Amino acid sequence: MPLPTRPTKLIRRRRGLTPRELEILQHIVAGKSNKEIAAELNLSANTVAVHRANIMDTLGIHKTAELVVYAIRNGLVTLP
Repeated sequence: MPLPTRPTKLIRRRRGLTPRELEILQHIVAGKSNKEIAAELNLSANTVAVHRANIMDTLGIHKTAELVVYAIRNGLVTLP
């Protein structure tokens, strides 16, 4: 069976996250809100929300709890 020519969700997942997305993910795992993350990183809360949505889309995850479990199980973050 030939490989698909367009990236699939699985292939995107393997490509990983940007350094900024990993930084945001670390804060999400620590239980911080978008507003708290924004204040710490000198970003707008909307920018953090966009990063969060991009992370979840890239990984194919729809709930924050699932995101936290995935990040820990796959070694994407260090526990606080």
